[in-house]
Amino acid sequence: MALSRTAWIGAGVGVRLLMIAVLIITVKVTIANENKYSWDGVADGFFKLRSYSYVPVYLLHTTLKALILTVMLRSAYMIAASVMGVAGNLLQIPVAFYLLLKSKRMTPSALILDISMYADVVITGVLATSVGAGFGATVDLLWYVDHVVFTDGDTTRKKYADYYSKAYVPLAFLVVGMVLSMAATVVSARLRARAANHVPDDV
Repeated sequence: MALSRTAWIGAGVGVRLLMIAVLIITVKVTIANENKYSWDGVADGFFKLRSYSYVPVYLLHTTLKALILTVMLRSAYMIAASVMGVAGNLLQIPVAFYLLLKSKRMTPSALILDISMYADVVITGVLATSVGAGFGATVDLLWYVDHVVFTDGDTTRKKYADYYSKAYVPLAFLVVGMVLSMAATVVSARLRARAANHVPDDV
C-alpha cells in the first residue's frame, strides 16, 4: 500500500531532524579536533594542531605547507556546507508543518513544493562536494606525510599522521548527513509529484 501524504511529510520531518543533528555533530567534531604535542625547538615546549587552522609552518616542508593550506580551506568548506545544511533544513521544518496543516481536500502550493525540492537538491549537491573535498584533501595530505622526509625521522611523521587521520571522523558524519539529505530530496520530489498529479492524500 502506498504511503499517504501525511506519512511522507512525517518521514521528511524525521529525516530532516536527524540530518540537522548529524551536521551539528560534524561541525562540533571538526572544530574540537585539537591536540597538543611536545616538540623540540619550540619556545613554549609544545604547539597545537587545531582543526586544521594552526600548524607550525617553520617546521614543515614547502609542499606540505601548501597541502595543509588546502586541507584548511577544504575543512572550512566542510563546516560551511554543514552549516548551510542545518540552516536549510531548519527552514524546511515550517514548510512541513504548513503541508500537515493543509486540508486533505486542498492541493499544497506548487511554488512552495518547488522551492522545497530545489533547496534539497542544492543542499545535497553542496554536501556531496564537501564530502569529496574532505576525503580528497585528507588522502592527499596523509599520502604526502607518509612519503616526505622529516629531519627527526618518524617522530614528526607519526604525529601528523595520527592527527590528520582524525579527519575521517567528521567526514563519516558528513557522509551520513549527505545520505539523509538525499532521502529528504526524495521525499520533497515525491510530495511535488503527488501535488502535480493531484493524488488524493490517502493514496
